[in-house]
This record gives sequence, structure tokens and C-alpha cells, in this order.
Amino acid sequence: MSAPELRLFPKHAGIWEGTYRRIDANGKLIDQWKSRLTCAMLPDRKYHQVNEYMWDDGFKEMLDFGVCPFNEKNELIFENPRLSGKAWESGDSVILIWEYKHRPGMKLFEQIDLIGNDDHRIRVWKWSEGDTFNGITMIEERKVCGQDGIDPQFWVDLPKNRTNGQESRSDN
Repeated sequence: MSAPELRLFPKHAGIWEGTYRRIDANGKLIDQWKSRLTCAMLPDRKYHQVNEYMWDDGFKEMLDFGVCPFNEKNELIFENPRLSGKAWESGDSVILIWEYKHRPGMKLFEQIDLIGNDDHRIRVWKWSEGDTFNGITMIEERKVCGQDGIDPQFWVDLPKNRTNGQESRSDN
């Protein structure tokens, strides 16, 4: 029996721009940065996402999650040198749970929701380490274009532009 059709993930394909706001467990804003996410649905039930982050001080990151497969339960499996996790559709939300490999015990729980005409999305990451709640990251993004608007040169240039490493500013 084949997996049912994906309903939400295809709506997230394209380029999204927005703002991340990291808030500690006491509700204090501790960091903020701009973002540009490039998401593509690929043949053979695969997905590719690249997150570009830009801070006001000029610091930039480009994190490539790699080409990730969907399993038979329609779960998107993330497995790369930086993190391990999965994402799935639940009702009208995409849910993710992942762990950073360089921070044992650190776990993130994310919910993504499309609002308006599916060109505006709101996301929240809930951070935990062991049994400690470390705060949230609130994200608001607008869709700049669909997958057909992604410049093919973006993928060609990606290997020289990505900044994947064990740690990044956005992980803190």
C-alpha cells in the first residue's frame, strides 16, 4: 500500500522571507535575525531546504539540510552532520522534532502553520535541554515565490555558499 498524498508540504515549496525572534524561558528577547528559506519538493518523495540567516551586524549563515526523504508514513526524515529529526503533517500544521548532534540532550519541537492565502506562515520552536525549558523562537515568514521561482543557479552555487558546521549562531 502506498503512502497517502502529501497535502501540506507542497504548499511550503518556494522561497520564504521573514524574521526569527529568540525568546528565553522568562520571555525576554535575546536574539533576532532575518531569514530567507528555499524549499523544494523533489522527485521520488524527497525534499531539500536551505536556510539563510542574516543579522543586523552583518553576520550571515547558510544552512543546507540536504536532500531528505519521506518515509512510508509520510514523515520527512532529517539526518545530517548537524541534526537528526523528522517532520510530518498533522491536521493543518507541519510538526517537527529534532535534536542537535553537537548538543546532546537539546531537543526542539516546532509547529508550522500557513495563514491567509497560504503565502504567510507562522512558526514556533520550543527549546528544551533534558527537563529544562529554554525558551522559544517565534518565526513569521511571507512567501516570495513558489518553487518555480527558485533560480536554478541557486542550487549550482549552493556548495560554495553554505556555511554548515557543527555550531551556528542560530543554534544558541
